This record gives sequence, structure tokens and C-alpha cells, in this order.
Amino acid sequence: MQMRLNYRRKAQESQKEMKLLLDMYKSAPKEQRDKVQLMAAERKSKAEAEELRCRVRELEERERKESKKLADEEALRRLRAAEESIEGLQRRLQATKQEEEALLSEMDVTGQAFEDMQEQNLRLLQQLREKDDANFKLMSERIKANQIHKLLREEKDELAEQVLALKAQVDAQLLVVQKLEEKERVLQGSLAAVEKELALRSQALELNKRKVGGAGGGTP
Repeated sequence: MQMRLNYRRKAQESQKEMKLLLDMYKSAPKEQRDKVQLMAAERKSKAEAEELRCRVRELEERERKESKKLADEEALRRLRAAEESIEGLQRRLQATKQEEEALLSEMDVTGQAFEDMQEQNLRLLQQLREKDDANFKLMSERIKANQIHKLLREEKDELAEQVLALKAQVDAQLLVVQKLEEKERVLQGSLAAVEKELALRSQALELNKRKVGGAGGGTP
């Protein structure tokens, strides 16, 4: 508003100066009229330039005010957006804290479960070690038993061979005995025949002796 008043006042002063120059132009000689005309043109140009400068300043001032207003509105909009963003971040922070608390609680439960699982795994590992030791012991005993069984089987086979050899030897000896018995029976038969023959000969000799003796006793 003040700028418009200043512009109007300057315009009135310029108008007075132009009127004064016009009066001087009318009353001045022809030589001076050209000079006055030039001065008037110069004044007019200056006035127009000043008017343009005033209008430019006025436009700049208006633009500045509008820019300031727009800037204030933009700043207010940004402020509101920032407040909304802060509220959103606070909500997200709260949600994150809740999630963190839930996660920590879940981690505690999971950690306890993990510790229990570790203890259970340790027990299972101990049981597996004991089972492996027992299996190794059983395997060793089984290997020893197999070795002993193998030795016993070999010894049994060897004894069976010895038995077979002894049996063959016994069979051979029995065969010899049978032959000897058969020979003995033959010899006994022969002996019996010889004894019988001897007995018969003894009887015949005895009879002969008797006969001889009887014959000698009857002679004078």
C-alpha cells in the first residue's frame, strides 16, 4: 500500500515537471524548444524508467509476499508431514519395541528349549558312547568266541581224523586178531586131531603092551 502511494506521488511530481516543461517549451524560442523537447523526452524516459522500476519493485514485493506465503504454507505442510512422519515413526518404534519384547521372550523360551535340547543331546551322546562301548565289547567277545569256536572246530576235526585213524588201526588190528583167531581155531583143530591121534596111539600102545605082557606070562 505504501509503495502505491509513493508511486502515485512520484507520478504527480513528474506530471508537474512535464507541465512546467511544456510551459517553458511554449514560451521559449525555436532553438530552445529543441533543447526543451530533448529535456522533456529525457524526463519522460526517466519517468517511464522510474515507473517501470517501481512496478518491478512492486511486483518483486508482491512476489516476495506470495513466495513467503507459499513458503509458509509449504513449511506448514512440511511441518505437518514431519509431525505425521514422527507419529508414524513413534508408532513403528512402539511396534518395534513390542516386537523386540516378544522376540526377547521368544528367544528366552527358545534358549531354554535349546539348553534342554543340548542336555538331552549330551545324555543321548553318553548313551550312544555307552552303547558303542557295549557293542565293541560284545564284538570283541564275539570275535574271541568265533576264534575259540574255530580252534575247537579245528581241534574237533583233528580229533575226528585221529579217531578215524585209530578206528582204521583198530579195524586193521581186529582183522589181524580175526585172522589170528581163525589160525588159532585151525591150530586148535589140528591140536585136537593130534591129541586124539596121540590118544588113539596111546591106547593102541597100551593094548599092545597088554598083549605083549599077556603073551609072556603064559609061557613056562
